[in-house]
Amino acid sequence: MRDIRRYWKEVRDLAASLPEFVSLVDVEGSVPVEVSARLGAQLLLAKSHRVASEEELSVQRAKEIVAGKALKRDALRREGVVVVGPGRGGDSQPISGN
Repeated sequence: MRDIRRYWKEVRDLAASLPEFVSLVDVEGSVPVEVSARLGAQLLLAKSHRVASEEELSVQRAKEIVAGKALKRDALRREGVVVVGPGRGGDSQPISGN
């Protein structure tokens, strides 16, 4: 029983030292996930996860932005809307009225 009490005390102590939400990756280096401090403390104590680095977080954010833009573009395309960006200088041809 003493070991269980010690384990949960370690979880509480570690959770208190973490921010409310913490980004972790598993030891194999998968995609960062954001979890609560309590769950993060349990995963860190189990040594199955580690705190994600700033580089890992920025790469993941960039991937999420690209994926979000692709989803939005596909949704607009299904609705029949096409977004056209500004033309590049000299590429456009005037439209004749004939």
